[in-house]
Amino acid sequence: MTRAFPAAAAALVLLAAAVRLPGQSFRSFDEEAAAAESVRLRLGPLRLVPRFRLTEAGYDSNVYYRGEDGEAVADMTATLSPELRGFWPVGRAALLSFTENPEYVFYGREKGLRAFTHSFSAGLRLRLLRGLSLGGGYHADRHVRRVMSELDRRIRDSSAGGTAALFFETPRGTALGLTGRVDDFRYKDVASGAPDDIYGRALDRREVSAGLEIHYRVFSASRLFAVVEWTRYAFAHAESAWRDAEAVAVAGGLRFPLTGRARGTVRLGWKAFRPDAAGREPFAGLVAASEATVRLGRAAVTLGYGRDNAFSYIETAYYYIDSRARARLSLYVAPFLRLDAGVQLGAMTYPGPQTVWTGGGPVVVDRRRDDDRVFSAGPVVRLGGTAGLGLTFNVYARESNAPGFDIRRTFAGAFVTYEF
Repeated sequence: MTRAFPAAAAALVLLAAAVRLPGQSFRSFDEEAAAAESVRLRLGPLRLVPRFRLTEAGYDSNVYYRGEDGEAVADMTATLSPELRGFWPVGRAALLSFTENPEYVFYGREKGLRAFTHSFSAGLRLRLLRGLSLGGGYHADRHVRRVMSELDRRIRDSSAGGTAALFFETPRGTALGLTGRVDDFRYKDVASGAPDDIYGRALDRREVSAGLEIHYRVFSASRLFAVVEWTRYAFAHAESAWRDAEAVAVAGGLRFPLTGRARGTVRLGWKAFRPDAAGREPFAGLVAASEATVRLGRAAVTLGYGRDNAFSYIETAYYYIDSRARARLSLYVAPFLRLDAGVQLGAMTYPGPQTVWTGGGPVVVDRRRDDDRVFSAGPVVRLGGTAGLGLTFNVYARESNAPGFDIRRTFAGAFVTYEF
């Protein structure tokens, strides 16, 4: 089983049915079929990849991310998430996949934040004549987490929908194709018993996307890619219909192989976001979703940068621009031990004036900006293959030009990683 673990982990990443950014998850039919075939845990025709995730298991000094002028609540937390992925190759012409993923979020004293969710996805990939491959999938994902940087607590977020793709693939690995996606997003505060949820009213929506992608293999397993995508946002509640919008994005980059000295994806692009409602400020600018790791002897350096606009649950804000830059240094001091130290610098900028409540009254803040910093450090012990158990201590700090939004938080705990 130890020898099979790297192949199983690669198959798990290759055949994931979760929705991802265009250009960052494409694999040819032959690559997916080869990865599924390499999985050694089998039950009849099924290839099975079990996995267990443990995250944020430890002490949190501020579980509600309350500002410095409020009373912080500390608690013990943990997220436990077993997962089973299955693949069924049907001859050389079809590949089926599925994922079962229950998840439990535990809090010691804040029992109202405890939650159980379940996610499921299924996919089908077909090889057609003359290099064509047709793929489709369905997913119903549910989690309780702090899904957006702006949120001050974990909320239940769900997305249900389908994806489709038609690609022309060459034996060398070049591919050109069309993609489509439909997703219904829903949000709810798990700790609130109120039927009228502010997060749901503001953020529940349907997204419909269509895109064109091209992938070109360079070196042995890396790929250059370019993507053009159109997205329509239609909000579910009548009082939020003014949020309806559409966007066009053009992006390109380089995706490194899953294993080797360099891993990850560099993706940069340009996005034009246009609200339907007159008087709402549009967004046009750089977007990015990049993270790459380079291993140099006993050291590994990870660099990442992300930037995009995201819908705000605050009615007077509409959207904000979320930017994140991160770096991590990993030192492999022994075959079984790694030491990590990292930093993330982020900013949320709001394009227009925003009304916030402080001291019992409203305050108008023009061009609100929240800057946050996260420092983390800790060891990771190898459990076997690429799996490891890590300990971490991190400090989160946010400073805002809006009153009441300065935050301090520390966390100490454990996690399981599959990237040792």
